Amino acid sequence: PAHAKDGLLNIMAAGDMDTFNKVKPVLDEQGENVFHLGALGSGHVTKLVNNFMGMTTVATMSQAFAVAQRAGVDGQQLFDIMSAGPSNSPFMQFCKFYAVDGEEKLGFSVANANKDLGYFLEMVSDLGTESLIAEGTSKSLQAAVDAGLGQNDVPVIFDYFAKLEK
Repeated sequence: PAHAKDGLLNIMAAGDMDTFNKVKPVLDEQGENVFHLGALGSGHVTKLVNNFMGMTTVATMSQAFAVAQRAGVDGQQLFDIMSAGPSNSPFMQFCKFYAVDGEEKLGFSVANANKDLGYFLEMVSDLGTESLIAEGTSKSLQAAVDAGLGQNDVPVIFDYFAKLEK
């Protein structure tokens, strides 16, 4: 993705603090935000949770735009209203780029999103719990992959939801 090439990543590292401090200058060149998260494994968990939040948010917003479109609500007006309140986020912007403007800008495929949600679901299972939200989102993402949208950016799941709403 472009943000990786531009050195704008959020980097999550874990492990020994002395080692982290030695490599931090290199990490600072690769990312705009570098976080030390404690013991080994904490970075991995945090990344999976962060991706879960992002992918479920984008899927939810994409379906919201699809339902609104089906009901005859103007996408730009919906965006203006939702982005003026607590629903506003960078993910809202990404969804709007596709659902309203027809542009793919996220740079993260539906197939990769579903793969990452699979890792999140594995972690949740290993912790002895479940995530119905992640399961539902993963089913939607997998259906979009099965419909041939796997290599498209995640907000293109709007197309899958728009077909369901007919």
